[in-house]
Amino acid sequence: MKHIKFVALLVVVTATFAVAQNTRQTTDTPPEPAVQKNDAAKEGAGKTTETAGDTAQKAGAGKDAPPRTEIPETGAPTPMEPVGAGEPHTEMLDTANGPSSRDPLLEPKPLPRADLSLIGGIARKVDVVHNRLTVEPFGGGNKYVIYYDERTRILSGGRETTVLAVRPGSRVYVDTQALGAQVFARTIQVRGSSGPAQASGQVIENLGGQVRMQDRLSGETIRFVVSDKTLVESRDGKALASDLHAGSLIDVTFIPGAKRSEAQSILIHASPGGTYVFAGVLTHVNLRDGVLALDNQVDGNNYELYFDPVTEKSASRLVEGTPVSVTASFDGKRYRASSIKITEASASLESSDR
Repeated sequence: MKHIKFVALLVVVTATFAVAQNTRQTTDTPPEPAVQKNDAAKEGAGKTTETAGDTAQKAGAGKDAPPRTEIPETGAPTPMEPVGAGEPHTEMLDTANGPSSRDPLLEPKPLPRADLSLIGGIARKVDVVHNRLTVEPFGGGNKYVIYYDERTRILSGGRETTVLAVRPGSRVYVDTQALGAQVFARTIQVRGSSGPAQASGQVIENLGGQVRMQDRLSGETIRFVVSDKTLVESRDGKALASDLHAGSLIDVTFIPGAKRSEAQSILIHASPGGTYVFAGVLTHVNLRDGVLALDNQVDGNNYELYFDPVTEKSASRLVEGTPVSVTASFDGKRYRASSIKITEASASLESSDR
């Protein structure tokens, strides 16, 4: 019995000693993961020290160098100024030399190559509004209506000139070609005048029969003499040379180039202060500015008449194509209507008679 107790006590002592020995080994030997963490901490501290050093170096350099803008390395272009959606902005486009910089209306195409025909004759009418010239060929025959524009060369005395050098009565030689349905002039050569010339314009002054007139088409000053042989007429019948007042609108026929340029006939259309009646169809109406354009049945001319759209009772009925009768006075610059009557009844009566 005693032996059993001794053996049990010995086992307990041995076990206690073994436990104590293991506990001492665990306390004296540090765990391996703790060592690795300490090493990582030392490396992190080193990197932190290097970063702090670099930052300090850059900060020191920044005292002498201007600040720089860091551009993020994203691979995409960074706009200079951000533009929000819907925000207006301007783009400069270089279109000065592009095909859209040419206006085909202002710069006509070069003339196509074609066979030319020479027409020689007397210029009977020059229409600078529609760019056309009426030529009566030498020897008689049908008159030619010839068109021209800035591509046409006009020569007088061997020098370049303008269409103002072509006057009714001028001898001309025209190189023409077919351009669509028109007869077009490549070159117009003016060789002087033959026979009487006609001009329309406004009298500048009349000093004892010495008349100066401003041509309506060219704007040039024309001088002529009124003699006892000159036939002077007005819209109302015969008139006198003394009726040619400054500001009068006239048509004159004379022989250009003569020593005195004596007028053969003069027709006075209007004189300042006179009252005139126009009858015809309206070709243009501008109610805002109070302007009418009318084809006069008496002489076939188109007149521009001014009126007051506020006081005119029939203003709302004035449209293009309306037949009217207008009484207007001439003030030396324009016709001012004092009465406008719409003649629809007479127009419908004439159409029924036909």
